[in-house]
Amino acid sequence: MATSAEVKKLRAAKIAHTLAMAYRNGDVEGTDVLRILRHELRRLNTNRKLLIPRRSAEAQRVIETHADPADIPKNGSLDALHADHVWNISAKTLSDTTTIDGWLVELEKLSEVVCVTAKENYALMKKEKLGDWGHIKYEGLDVREVPRTDAER
Repeated sequence: MATSAEVKKLRAAKIAHTLAMAYRNGDVEGTDVLRILRHELRRLNTNRKLLIPRRSAEAQRVIETHADPADIPKNGSLDALHADHVWNISAKTLSDTTTIDGWLVELEKLSEVVCVTAKENYALMKKEKLGDWGHIKYEGLDVREVPRTDAER
């Protein structure tokens, strides 16, 4: 029997597949499909920045500086934490991913994030605009895997 997490992933893959098919058939605009899928990918990490195991050294510094997680700066501060998506979703993704199984794989890849500060995120956005996606865009940042505590699991 499938776990609830597996069921959610399959549902998300079916929705992405259906939206991408509608794009390929010319029924909807790619920008609309991408907006919907990006929103869903962002929603997965809302209020979960502290649970992201890959972090920049600066993000880790911010976390360690504030003993109470509620004291971590929010949006508007350069120290605010952000879940930066490692990989890009594009019209090419919508065209090339044509099966539900393909979307299961693609969504798993697209959900990979790194916790960074807002200041770092602004620099990363500049790299993304130049076409730098994937792990290469973190060159120059000290990104590390942070072991999760039992409470975080």
